[in-house]
Amino acid sequence: MRTRRLLLWALALLLAVNAALFVAAPGQALPRSLAQYFFGPKMIRAEVLVHDGGIVRDFRLDQGRIRSIARDSITLLERDGTLVVVPLAPNAEVLVNGRKTTARSLRRGQTAITVRESGRPADTVHASG
Repeated sequence: MRTRRLLLWALALLLAVNAALFVAAPGQALPRSLAQYFFGPKMIRAEVLVHDGGIVRDFRLDQGRIRSIARDSITLLERDGTLVVVPLAPNAEVLVNGRKTTARSLRRGQTAITVRESGRPADTVHASG
């Protein structure tokens, strides 16, 4: 009888701890989606290495507000105050608000993410705003 009562108390305590952790853990746990955390709106810049078909590929991502647009580059003001000039490939895929367009559609003040590989010009630009 005493063992059974002790077991019930232990079970109740375990359930209470579990409930407390369930409520408290979201604030202290890693975000649910690491991709959203690392590559979402808080990202400034990133270097991503990918093993693709036996080859290691090195990508550079920059995110910021477009300060200026030239024929073959854009200048971004990143969240940490860094100004970066990103060269653009002539055939770069440009999406503005999810629609495929050309680099001539980019405007000062838009938020943009550029993707370039191994020091090459960016071949992808996603802009919004």
